[in-house]
Amino acid sequence: MRVLLVEEGGVGGVADYTAELSAAIARAGWDVHVATSTDYDYPEAPGVTMHPWFPYVRGRNPLGRAIRRFKLSKPVNGFTHFAANAPVLRLGRHCDIVHVQGGEWPPLGAVQAGLLRAARQPFVWTPHNLFDRFGAGYPRSRDITRRWAARMIVHAEYDRRHLPPASAANAVVIPHGEYGGLTRRAPTQDDPAESRAALGLPEDAIVVLLFGHLRPDKGVRDIALAAREVPEVHLLLAGLDQGGLDDAADVLESPELRERVTVREGFVPFEEMGRVFAASDVAAVPYHVASASGVLLLSYAYKLPVVAYPVGGLPEYVSNGETGWLCPAQDPAALADSLRDVVARGRDECRARGEAALRYSHTHFSWDEIARRTTELYVNVLNRT
Repeated sequence: MRVLLVEEGGVGGVADYTAELSAAIARAGWDVHVATSTDYDYPEAPGVTMHPWFPYVRGRNPLGRAIRRFKLSKPVNGFTHFAANAPVLRLGRHCDIVHVQGGEWPPLGAVQAGLLRAARQPFVWTPHNLFDRFGAGYPRSRDITRRWAARMIVHAEYDRRHLPPASAANAVVIPHGEYGGLTRRAPTQDDPAESRAALGLPEDAIVVLLFGHLRPDKGVRDIALAAREVPEVHLLLAGLDQGGLDDAADVLESPELRERVTVREGFVPFEEMGRVFAASDVAAVPYHVASASGVLLLSYAYKLPVVAYPVGGLPEYVSNGETGWLCPAQDPAALADSLRDVVARGRDECRARGEAALRYSHTHFSWDEIARRTTELYVNVLNRT
């Protein structure tokens, strides 16, 4: 059996997910093809053939920076990604099924869905998020893709329950997989004291990490407000700023907090990722909206417990009191109370919950089990067509 996975970005969370899923499906005996960006960052995997068909403007060279400066990246990416549907459709005709991962822009995703439907090519869609972080939403485009997909995979029962009835009936919950593979690709850094010294962090403070894209919806301001109320905490913000630092600037610069904050702004490459996690005692996931969280699962892979808001699908990934702390409410005061409990229980409890988090991820979010359930869904779709 042959499957084509379509993932346009090539780097980032959806790409990491697709890399792990494609390798696991290949281990299950399928012939796997992946259509992705021309500058993809996937590890080699037996049985997986890569097709770098989607050009992507990222601002890594003078031309890309100029296109971004004039705010032309979306139309340029849209045009090139639309053109890349031609080879996707050609290869799709030689595959049993197509599995679309996410989508860079909902209207373009709807066009792609229409082309696959017109070609009578059955496809499964995993949107990864059922919300739009940036406010546009495009509900009609998303609805078109949902209706034309043979089946849809969501990562949390919360998401399935909040779909329209017809879409919910056509959706199946398959959780997001663990991210141990990412830690194996990154250089190992096991010494917390050495890592804290390298990052200029105090040895005696509880280090709370907020990792990944620093956007307002990721709760940068929330964790800053909470940390300001807990003097034993040192806050480490590590990731590419996308408005979160400006949103929280007044709190981060307040006298009560500014000496207890370290900002490592910018994309954190694999060679530095292990150090950031080793230096930390707990990861903060105070997201305002969420389906699942790759950062949460990456934290588990690094044996780091989490402090999370009870939002969206996150409660389905946190065993409160075992793999971390689930706040009783979505507000900075509740987050501060959870941080106080982290401090009261200390580093030994953080390490114990981190070990439990790693075990939990292996038993609940195994990629081989996720691949088994995914390929069963493929067969179910093919038997219906």
